[in-house]
Amino acid sequence: MISGYSENGFFKEAQLSFRDLLRHWYSGFSLSTLLAIIPSCSFPGGIQFGKSIHCCHLKTGFSNNTIAVNSLMHMYISCGDFSAALSFLQSIYLIADVDSWNTIIVGCTQNCRFREALKTFNLMRQETSINPDASIYVNVISACGNLELALEGKSIHALSIKTPEGSDQRVQNSFITMYGRCGDIEGARTAFVSSSDHNLCSWNCMISAFSQNKDGRGAIELFRSINLEPNEITIVGILSACTQIGVLRHGKQIHAYTIRRGFHSNSYLSAALVDMYSNCGRLDTGVQVFSNSRERNVTAWNSMISAHGNNGEGRKAIALFNEMLRSGVVANKSTFVSLLSACGHSGLVDEGMYYYGCMLEKYGVQPTVDHQVYMVDMLGRSGRLEKALDFVMQTEALAEPGIWGALLSACNYHGDVGMGREVANVLFKLEPQNAGYYVSLSNMYVAAGRWKEAVELRNIVEEKKLKKPVGYSSIDVCSM
Repeated sequence: MISGYSENGFFKEAQLSFRDLLRHWYSGFSLSTLLAIIPSCSFPGGIQFGKSIHCCHLKTGFSNNTIAVNSLMHMYISCGDFSAALSFLQSIYLIADVDSWNTIIVGCTQNCRFREALKTFNLMRQETSINPDASIYVNVISACGNLELALEGKSIHALSIKTPEGSDQRVQNSFITMYGRCGDIEGARTAFVSSSDHNLCSWNCMISAFSQNKDGRGAIELFRSINLEPNEITIVGILSACTQIGVLRHGKQIHAYTIRRGFHSNSYLSAALVDMYSNCGRLDTGVQVFSNSRERNVTAWNSMISAHGNNGEGRKAIALFNEMLRSGVVANKSTFVSLLSACGHSGLVDEGMYYYGCMLEKYGVQPTVDHQVYMVDMLGRSGRLEKALDFVMQTEALAEPGIWGALLSACNYHGDVGMGREVANVLFKLEPQNAGYYVSLSNMYVAAGRWKEAVELRNIVEEKKLKKPVGYSSIDVCSM
């Protein structure tokens, strides 16, 4: 009965039945009872009852049972108490099996606790002789990719090659994605080529790696050589590539293909099509795609808000945001990235500051570094450099290069050499190998006629052998 209640979501009833059992027949408490009741408290509000179950577990002689231990760790993860889960694991690691470590590592990764996932993985390797299984590899590789820890990712790659798990297709595909997220397109390509057998996921991972690294043409060339039937994920990746290089004719061909395959009703594909058309100068067609969408999820709305914002229609973007809320769709972090960007591009500073100020209180969205970067950019574009600097100093992200980089760009645009020099000095310490900051400050000196200082900075770039990424643009001459 307890198991039936727990498995069907009747958590309160399961807990009442469990209490009745203990009250009338404590000796009947068994491992099966423990495993049946744990799911009833495996949710954020169930932590207190879960801890009482843990106490019962310790008193009834099941403390060395790995099945019970793993279930309790899963309970702590499901309740969001990661510190308790990690402490519990450390207290029983001598009896922990691969599933125990898997529970923590997977739980941390799925909840974006990437550093905790890597910490647990390293603890497992240092304190036990347990070999990681494919699931552990996939999740720690994902953690490295999300944190852009290329060196750690490479060391895990080297470790996996020596094991049977290294030939697992899921593991190999994870390495392609990891290298792509770390900006190592050659590493991704090598992982793709050396993969034992390419499934569709392998192709999708490689196409996404090209797109993430702004190599749209590489993604399109790879797409042309694919020997499997593409799915919606493939199409989203290749549409992103078309968006980057602004080739409308390729985008139209992909759009036609989605209609033939019946993919056009997919809301994520609709969002990708809106992005592609608006970035290729056909906002009207993007609006039409959105209007014809059967299902409009938050991703589709975000694309529309972003599309109008990028085309200087900030007030229309705000109107779409309000329309989205009226339709019952809940805004997320990406929504506010699009909205703040739209306000910045249209000079709607007061509106942007209003929405940033009420993100958490009114909409339940915690501001992130990305939102703060757009706020600095918005204030900087409008010439409010002192206010932008004050905003930066009040954030908790003083070690984030993106925020200072946005302020440096604003100083460059408005020719404020004094503040630009101060901001650049901060960036030199945060990212000493980034030549772009030296070039930006040098350009400010040139514009101000301070040639000596400009030459000195250029000499520093040459002496340190710093390289600025080459910028390029592409023009499609027959995309009508």
